[in-house]
Amino acid sequence: MSESTEMKSHGLSFNKEVMENGELRIRLSSQDGSAYIRTESGHSGSWQNSHYHIDLEETYIVQKGWIGFAELVGGNLLLTIRNENSSFTVKPMVSHNLYLPANAIIHTVKHGRAQQGDWYESKELDVLTKHLSEVNIKKRAKIC
Repeated sequence: MSESTEMKSHGLSFNKEVMENGELRIRLSSQDGSAYIRTESGHSGSWQNSHYHIDLEETYIVQKGWIGFAELVGGNLLLTIRNENSSFTVKPMVSHNLYLPANAIIHTVKHGRAQQGDWYESKELDVLTKHLSEVNIKKRAKIC
């Protein structure tokens, strides 16, 4: 389900979408590639899709609950848990993925010099994360 409204005079677009994993994402995007996204997880936890950006940075803010954060550094999986009220920024060219448990809320701010569409799949990181359950994340992850 998707709902869009264009505000062309300001170069902004608004989109509300329910993802396949049950997440509600509300986006405000600009033609310059920057964006704000509010994500509310569904009734059960799930991984997002692993990706990286060439130019954009992403700043994540955990408003409610916690998240599992995975990144690929030098071919190695780094897994952390980020608790409520934490924030962190992912630099360009770093493959990363998020696990949102049930009822989590996060905010994502995409910023930097990029065009829209600066999102690239990271199959290598998906292979390392998508099978990890919430129990496995809690056992393996460092808490930040």
